[in-house]
Amino acid sequence: MTKISLTTKDFSTLDSKYCRIVLTEDAPTWHRLVETTDGKLEYRMGAGKRKNATPRTYRTLIRTIVQTAKSHQLENIAIYLGAMGCPKLEAMGNEWFFRTLAENLQLAQYEFNKYKTKKKSDKELKEIVVCGVGTPAEKQSFSAGLTIGESANLTRDIANTSGGDLTPSKLAAEAKNIMKGTKTTFKVLNTAAIKKEKMGLLEAVGKGAEDGPCLIVIEYWGAGKPTKKGDKTKAPIALVGKGITYDTGGLNVKPSGYMHEMHMDMAGGAAMIGTMRAIAKLGIKKNVVAFIPAAENAISERSMRAGDIATSMSGKTVEILHTDAEGRLVLADAMTYAEKYYQPRVMLDAATLTGASLAAIGQFASITLTKDQSLSDTLMKLGEESGDLTWPLPLWDEYKAMLKSTRADISNIATNFSRYAGCIEGGIFLSHFAPKKTPWAHIDIAPRMESIPSDKLAKGATGEPVRLLVRFVEEY
Repeated sequence: MTKISLTTKDFSTLDSKYCRIVLTEDAPTWHRLVETTDGKLEYRMGAGKRKNATPRTYRTLIRTIVQTAKSHQLENIAIYLGAMGCPKLEAMGNEWFFRTLAENLQLAQYEFNKYKTKKKSDKELKEIVVCGVGTPAEKQSFSAGLTIGESANLTRDIANTSGGDLTPSKLAAEAKNIMKGTKTTFKVLNTAAIKKEKMGLLEAVGKGAEDGPCLIVIEYWGAGKPTKKGDKTKAPIALVGKGITYDTGGLNVKPSGYMHEMHMDMAGGAAMIGTMRAIAKLGIKKNVVAFIPAAENAISERSMRAGDIATSMSGKTVEILHTDAEGRLVLADAMTYAEKYYQPRVMLDAATLTGASLAAIGQFASITLTKDQSLSDTLMKLGEESGDLTWPLPLWDEYKAMLKSTRADISNIATNFSRYAGCIEGGIFLSHFAPKKTPWAHIDIAPRMESIPSDKLAKGATGEPVRLLVRFVEEY
């Protein structure tokens, strides 16, 4: 892990062991590594015209600095970044500027080497020193950014871990370990408790695996726990994350080339763990409860079958037409549990739910589905601010006809096996289990499950949407 710290020293007086990163207004393709007359190293890199800088290009620039330092095997670098001459960045404010700087330094320095046997190179990036962060507010913002970035990286660690090493019970143990030392309370509903709560959908998805399903619940009462039922002033924000620790597709098994990355199918649940850690570490004065329905969609003689009918915790019956549409099933029961026992004031769920979401918009943003326009607008705005971008799709009642079953209340996929509107289909299914009088949004993070080259991040999980969820909790 690279050490990231602040210094009060002037950029020009730093120790010669630091390679100073000097930004110019040349094109981003221009760069030079030079030795100055005083014997110090400088890496001069083009960042484009300052007047054209945007929040998006700023985040990419930060990551590019770190990526470039790694590629040149620089061990210690020093940077000085200020928003002067960048109108669009100045409009965001200094606190946003330095928090974003810290978040993206953390994200960019991350590497997942858990399974590597080869020793690390002696020439790895060991330290990043940041100059020019002066006021207490700026320092606090930078510190918050480090915490959020670190929590997103922990999310990436969880999602990048192989399915054999992180079954549902092991995920619960890992989550408990990550939350240790924070002001959170933690509980796990095991298979017996799931049956007692009549969570038939979660039970159905997980029953084919040797390590059975569980529901992980993490509570954080930053504004004080409600003292009486129905206390709306202290009603929590509910965050629900899909925790499918490995997805074979079930008996409708995934084809070759589509299964090997399904250890990341619990990226939504991992994001909730990272988000709760960040919220607790920052001491945000809000009440938040996370729910992670964890299961392995495995193949055995006990696995759910296509054509089975399962009864949800809500009492609705579901015809399981396809066993690879399992994420929506576990989320449905978790949403019902959250509403029954916590009466939240708003509910968000995040899940790597559909491949159709990638077909719809590619890999640059997650998709949001909600009937609450204000909530949709808020998520889009905070996505732009945080870097965890979102884009909406409709959740019209007309789509409900797709899931009208002749054998049960609803089916888990379109009854005519249509390939159209697959992402919306997932959201429509979940809308049947969403609270009736509480704002709710579904975030399909499948497009952002793993990084792409333009992200300037290590290959593997992205850690999204931790930054978005933390900002949502702060501002909602």
